[in-house]
Amino acid sequence: MRIGINLITLSTDRFGGAEQYVKNLIWHLANSPENVELFLFLTRSYRDIFPQHHEKIKIIILKDIKNLDKIHEDIHKLQLDLWFSPLHRSYLPNIQLPTVVTIHDLLHVSYPQFVPGQLEENNQYYQAFAPSFDGIITVSNFSKAAIIQHLKLSEEKIYVIYHDAPLFFNKTTNDLKSVNIKKKYDLPDDYALYPASYQPHKNHLNLLKAILHLNHQYHKKISLVLTGFSYKGNIIFQDVIKFIKEHHLENQVRLLGFLPPDEMPSLYKNASFLIFPSLYEGFGIPLVEAMKSQCPIICSNRGSIPEIVRDAALQFNPESPEEIAQSILKVLHPQTRLELIEKGNERGKAFSWTKTVQETLTVFQSVSRKGEKS
Repeated sequence: MRIGINLITLSTDRFGGAEQYVKNLIWHLANSPENVELFLFLTRSYRDIFPQHHEKIKIIILKDIKNLDKIHEDIHKLQLDLWFSPLHRSYLPNIQLPTVVTIHDLLHVSYPQFVPGQLEENNQYYQAFAPSFDGIITVSNFSKAAIIQHLKLSEEKIYVIYHDAPLFFNKTTNDLKSVNIKKKYDLPDDYALYPASYQPHKNHLNLLKAILHLNHQYHKKISLVLTGFSYKGNIIFQDVIKFIKEHHLENQVRLLGFLPPDEMPSLYKNASFLIFPSLYEGFGIPLVEAMKSQCPIICSNRGSIPEIVRDAALQFNPESPEEIAQSILKVLHPQTRLELIEKGNERGKAFSWTKTVQETLTVFQSVSRKGEKS
């Protein structure tokens, strides 16, 4: 099967969950035993993200992503069997091929104020392209329900396929590397970890309020390590810095920025627990990363998060700093930590790239059998 993969909106400035999903899915598709060829349509800036000389991967460089005639010409010349758009708002008109898209979440519906274009513009965008979707992959039952309810798309076209943490989370983390990473970033012996980009729904300020609440109400000081892409113009990042300075939390909160992905398993291994206070997730890949790292989890009870963790985490109301603080106190108990690690090990078995690839290819094959569009 010759599969065109639409990566024209790929961005690495904040390599978040959707971008990680794409990179890992393509790598595992290419290394599966199935007879597939992957044609990646992307701009020159991002060509080095994917292996250049893999026998199943071909890079199609787009010099002008607005030149739709040239893109359609390339699609025709390559004699593709399927068109796959795995990223948000990357859809192209008049693709004369069976088409599969991935819709990761509908953040714009629950929190329109957090998303460019807000509710009406985003809904109109999906409504315009929805008739061209022959298959829709989404990453949780929570997201599937939202797609059916708000986009009015046929349930029969929607497939829920979980994904997994990057492959290096499934390997035993070298103790020496963990020690070296701890030394490199001057990490404390005990800390809570929150890996997240600085976006409004990631809820950093309520987490910081919970840390402050522990200081004042319980006389308990917790070290917090935050990772994730940031830049000076990011308002949320500036609010976080301001809060830390105003409340004199510099000695408790470490801002590490974006770290190389292969260093993250050591961050989890060294952490006392993952804290995940997000207001909304379509999936929540750090939850799986923590499970694969034997890192206990305390997390929000919103969005897809309860579905992903089930009983393998302590859950809290993410809008209540007091409730977040209470959960932190609970996870510090040694027996609670051990129970969460054990449950995380078991729940983590539900997530596998082998399974993800098999289920994704099944969708591709089912859709492609319907033939080219008229």
